[in-house]
Amino acid sequence: MKARTLILPSLLTLLPAQATSLLARDYDCKTDCSNTTCPPATGAAHIIVSRASAEKPGTGRLGPVADAVVSACPGSDVVANPYPALLDGYVGSETAGIDNLTLIVREYRECCPEAGKLVLLGYSQGAQVTADFLCGRSEVGFPVAAVVLMGDPSFVEDVPWDRGNASNKSFFPRLDNIACLPVADKMISYCDAEDYFCDNGTSADALAIHLGYVEEYGAQAVEYIVDKIGECDGAGSSAWK
Repeated sequence: MKARTLILPSLLTLLPAQATSLLARDYDCKTDCSNTTCPPATGAAHIIVSRASAEKPGTGRLGPVADAVVSACPGSDVVANPYPALLDGYVGSETAGIDNLTLIVREYRECCPEAGKLVLLGYSQGAQVTADFLCGRSEVGFPVAAVVLMGDPSFVEDVPWDRGNASNKSFFPRLDNIACLPVADKMISYCDAEDYFCDNGTSADALAIHLGYVEEYGAQAVEYIVDKIGECDGAGSSAWK
């Protein structure tokens, strides 16, 4: 409980001014698509990964899941959401993550209007970023093929996309789950009992549970995503290493 006491006050601290989101750009300029590679319209996807808190920039724990999907669905590509992923300054960090994800999707829509579908992956804070982006944002009208969340601090049980055996309230239980319904049949969210963040776990292994979803459910997640993309030439969950 002592560690929790140290973390919770930090969640109310906003990011320093220099840790701003990508949305600080000047939108009067036309989107530069010169470095954008558009995946095929079928059998592939543009995969956007929002990493967990405190992970170094990149795809983090979800990297192997994204890589396995690329192997199963040739032509797919992976982009990491470059948000701060901070625990100290969580509110500002998570907000920046939503803004950045919005920009990434917007640019993809502009640069690749005829391209493949979107796959969104999020772990821990990155899962909350992804869920907050999806639930009520107009961008979900773009062809989202699949969404996989793991250890979401805004997890709520007894909704169609829940997976795992969690039964307690999360740190930030989502209040408006109706807004998520447009993507309910494309989204799964893993949370197991005693997870420190998504199930308010207090046991000695609460953090280990929170960090273990890729090992526990990675193959299942890959199979789900590949099935949702459809027409992939690869091997689905057999691409999992």
